[in-house]
Amino acid sequence: MDLLREIQVNAVDPDYTRERAWSQGGRSARWMQLPVFAIAAMLFAMSAVMTTRAAPQIEKDRQAMVQSIEQSQQQQDALRNEIATTQAKVYDLQQQALANDAGSQRINAQSDSLAVASASTAVTGPGLTIVVDDATSNDPNSRVIDTDLQQMTNGLWQAGAEAISINGHRLTTLTAIRGAGDAITVDYRSLTRPYTVEVIGDPETLQQRFVATEGGTWWSYLQNNLGMTMNITREKALELPAASRVTLRYAKGGNP
Repeated sequence: MDLLREIQVNAVDPDYTRERAWSQGGRSARWMQLPVFAIAAMLFAMSAVMTTRAAPQIEKDRQAMVQSIEQSQQQQDALRNEIATTQAKVYDLQQQALANDAGSQRINAQSDSLAVASASTAVTGPGLTIVVDDATSNDPNSRVIDTDLQQMTNGLWQAGAEAISINGHRLTTLTAIRGAGDAITVDYRSLTRPYTVEVIGDPETLQQRFVATEGGTWWSYLQNNLGMTMNITREKALELPAASRVTLRYAKGGNP
């Protein structure tokens, strides 16, 4: 009787009942997930549309920034040329004012010597042209960096150079040669490779002495081990411009 009553009350197998309940619950859960997926898809589509529409504006802003930088560079170049012209006029006036007597001529000679040393005037004379460049390999260690040019110029000064320029930029005792990302700058002006170093001095002794300096040893290592190139040409006449920016520094007497 108990078995008959059990069959009448629970006509369906319990395992089937549990499976049916889980199946119904799973379908309900899946239906609840559909709105979430729909919202996510809509947000993704909106993001893609906004990015696509913003791209032209970003490119426009980038072009405007590039144009602004180029204009600023042109203005800076114009000012540098104006400064050079003014310096030349001042020099001519000094020559006229100091050409009257022997004392003035001595002062004039001292002024010329100081002007060359401070790079405040253009200079001409024999010397060397040194062209250096990266190695042909793709090794990042085989690229010319700011330290390499610093070593070279220090060695040239030590060898007796009277004046030096890099890619047309005259160096002074205060000139900064630095790296800025992948570029090398001289007084914050970017250089392009290959790098041309022009040096005024006795071509023969200058080259011999440079090889014996730390800078010469440095570049010998770069050539022989990293494949960088350095070509030296002796020149009968070079003309180096005046430095575009000469900073005046002076000392003041202190109170006793």
